[in-house]
Amino acid sequence: MEFSAFGQKFTRHAGITQLMDDLNQGLTTPNTIMLGGGNPAAIPEVLAYLDQQSQQLVKNGDLLKAMANYDGPQGKDAYIRALAKLLSQELGWPVGPEHIALTNGSQTAFFYLFNLLAGDFADGRKKKVLFPLAPEYIGYGDGALSEDHFVACKPTITRLDNGLFKYHVDFDQLEVSDDIGLICVSRPTNPTGNVLTDEEIMRLDDIAREKGIPLLIDNAYGMPFPNIIFTDAKPFWNDNTILCMSLSKLGLPGVRCGIVVAPPAIIQAMTNISGIINLAPGSMGPALTLPMMENGDVITLSNEVIRPFYQAKAQQAVAWLQQAIPLPQFHIHKPEAHCSCGCGSKICPFTARNCTSA
Repeated sequence: MEFSAFGQKFTRHAGITQLMDDLNQGLTTPNTIMLGGGNPAAIPEVLAYLDQQSQQLVKNGDLLKAMANYDGPQGKDAYIRALAKLLSQELGWPVGPEHIALTNGSQTAFFYLFNLLAGDFADGRKKKVLFPLAPEYIGYGDGALSEDHFVACKPTITRLDNGLFKYHVDFDQLEVSDDIGLICVSRPTNPTGNVLTDEEIMRLDDIAREKGIPLLIDNAYGMPFPNIIFTDAKPFWNDNTILCMSLSKLGLPGVRCGIVVAPPAIIQAMTNISGIINLAPGSMGPALTLPMMENGDVITLSNEVIRPFYQAKAQQAVAWLQQAIPLPQFHIHKPEAHCSCGCGSKICPFTARNCTSA
C-alpha cells in the first residue's frame, strides 16, 4: 500500500503519539506508578462534583439529548454564550459568542491554527510558527502539514535562590522575520511549569501587532480555569490574541473539549474547518460543564480546590528532590505552575538554539 505525502508524514513516529501510548499503557497496566503524561490528577472533590453533575444529566435527560444530537460546527450555542458571559464578567474582556469556538481538544485547535496561519500560501510565500521560548510542549512539533514549519528560540536562564532557576524570553536575540505567520507560547509552559511574566506577554503582543500577526497563547493550565498558576500573573487577551483553553486539566481529558477565544474572523475560519473535518465538536463536555460555566462553580473549584491541590504537590516534589539530591550543580525550574505532562523527561521537539529552524 502506498501512502500520500500527507500519509507518510502523519504515520511516522511522533513524540506526542509515543507519549500518549505510554500514558495508555500506564493506565491499563496494574500497579503502575504514573509520573505524568498529561493525565490530570483524580482530585476527590472534583470527581465528586462531576459525578453529581453526571447523575443530574441522566436524571433530566440532557445526557441522552447531548449524545443523540449534533451541535453546530462552532460548538454548543448555550455553552458558547455562557463562556462569553463568564469571561466578560470575570475578566472584563469584550468577548461575545462570535469570539469563541469549541474543538475536539486543544490538540485539534493547534493543528487548525498552525496550518491556517502558517505554511504554503497561494502567492508562493511560506510562513512559519515562531516559538519565542523553548523548551516547549512536545505536541506542537508534529502538528503541521508542511516540513520546516516551526522556529524556536533559546531562552535566557536566571539562577534563583534555593537551587531554582527560571526561563525568560531572550528579547535581545529574538528576531521575527517576515516569514513568521504566528507567534505561539504556552502559559504556563509545558513541560517546565514556567509562567511568562506580564511584561513578557505584553512585549510579545507589541511585536505581534507590529508585524501584523496573531499571538497564540496556550492557556490549558492557566486562568481563569483551571488556574493552576502559583505566581502573580494577569490573564491576557485582546483583539490580536488567540487563547486556547481546555476542559482536560479540570479533570475531563476524556471528553476532548478545547476552547478557542479569538477574533471573529479566526473563529469563523475554524468553524468552517471544523464542519469539513468533524461536522461538529463533541457534545458531552459542554453538556456536563454548562452548569459550572453558568453558575461560576468552575472558578470556585479552580481557585479553592484544583490550584491548592497541585501547588501542594509541586512544593512537596521540590522538597523531596532537593533532599534526595543535595548537590550544588542540581537545579530545578521554579515551580510557578503545575504542568502534568511527562515530556520533560523525553527529548524536547525543539532544539533550544537562537532562532533557528527547530
